[in-house]
Amino acid sequence: MGKISFTMDLWTDLDLRAYMAVTAHWLELHRSGRVQQNIDLHTDLIGFVHVPGSHTGDHLASIFLAIIDCLKLVKKVILFLFYEDTSLYDFIDWMDYNG
Repeated sequence: MGKISFTMDLWTDLDLRAYMAVTAHWLELHRSGRVQQNIDLHTDLIGFVHVPGSHTGDHLASIFLAIIDCLKLVKKVILFLFYEDTSLYDFIDWMDYNG
């Protein structure tokens, strides 16, 4: 229905290598006839990447932007929601400036 929600998660494996996964979620409207319509929820893993270096907001934002830019989804981003973390404020600022 035009907009996409993204979720992002970061973790490290047992060898202390960091990874980022980005998932996209969207709704699709299906009409059959004049009255009946169905809305389907779609979810897809759109990025799974190694994240070398520090986990600053700027660095995480640049990786996220590279993933969604590669798929031509940058214009679909309208809102960021985070748990409280000061590095994530840098993420939002970086996205505002570069996205």
